Amino acid sequence: FCGDGYRGMALNVGVDTIEEELIKALVKCRFIKPENARELGKMYFQRASRTDKGVSAARQVVSSNLNLGPDIPAAVKQLNETLPDKIVVYDMIKATKNFDSHKFASSRVYEYNCPSFAMAPTLGDTWSGYRISPEVLEKVRNFLQNYVGTKNYYNYTSNKSASDPSCFRFIRSISVSDPIVVGDIEYIRIQLHGDSFIYHQIRKIVGMTIAVMRNVAPADHLEKSFSKERTDVPLAPGLGLVLDEVKMTRYNKKFGQDGMHKPLIWDPYEDQVKEFKINHILSVIHRKEKAESTMFQWLQTLKKHTFYTGDVLPSILTGGGEQKTGSETVAEQKSETESKHEGEKVSDGKEDSPESEISQKVEA
Repeated sequence: FCGDGYRGMALNVGVDTIEEELIKALVKCRFIKPENARELGKMYFQRASRTDKGVSAARQVVSSNLNLGPDIPAAVKQLNETLPDKIVVYDMIKATKNFDSHKFASSRVYEYNCPSFAMAPTLGDTWSGYRISPEVLEKVRNFLQNYVGTKNYYNYTSNKSASDPSCFRFIRSISVSDPIVVGDIEYIRIQLHGDSFIYHQIRKIVGMTIAVMRNVAPADHLEKSFSKERTDVPLAPGLGLVLDEVKMTRYNKKFGQDGMHKPLIWDPYEDQVKEFKINHILSVIHRKEKAESTMFQWLQTLKKHTFYTGDVLPSILTGGGEQKTGSETVAEQKSETESKHEGEKVSDGKEDSPESEISQKVEA
């Protein structure tokens, strides 16, 4: 689904969400009873991974009890004809009795589509025509390897104490694609594979990487960010963040070859995924970046952080006129930065979920 225009994945009465659209379509198709539409527990409804405001997903998994006939392809076709174009269901598959898409999700893959000019080491290179050099690209790739493994992400989230064990998260791998030019803007795709991600974690990883690549954060700031001492870590824009894949490795190993259940894999749908991703996700990211200059505007906020090392802010950051020192801008603008991003959840977090009795898996 394309998350643009939605206030996230999870059902939230009174606001537009992906699940609101999905449940309305399921009711219209008579796959669930209308009286169960607001009581998801009765359907054992669960999503594998949360996505929040404006965030899209290329491969998501939802589990629920559904009233389906024997012709599953016809049911998928009917559901897709009922859903808006921004949401597509690839398939519906019968799963095990106790299948819960969240609990059985072994890991998640997120990607962040970042304009390459964000990594430019000088202000003069910060424009849409910038093309990242092999040397800078390699530097980005090497820096991101610092996040692989188990780390304390206390400074990469909010509303948690320094002693909260849930701040420790394991990232299996991080890769950075070769540059991709869309229109006149070059992008690099940062892909992170982890068991689960805490609130704001991915956006702050990208934000820290940008700050270091642009030489506005001191060399030792990365190491400090993994400590239990509160440290300033910038929050990159939500635009560009995509849930790329949910992996059901444990489920497939246990049930995928038992002769009664299909493995929950994405291989049969890769052509559909690629087409949807290009037409409904990546195109929207580029269109909004082009129209709103989201990343360029965000780069100007780096001057508001306590780690900023510049003695004098360049006019490109202050909007011209009288220049201010870094220390003068921190106090007056830090609260503005915090309030602007308050409540903008865009990365996955663990949550409790009920176990299902009989599940149909919806790959959406």
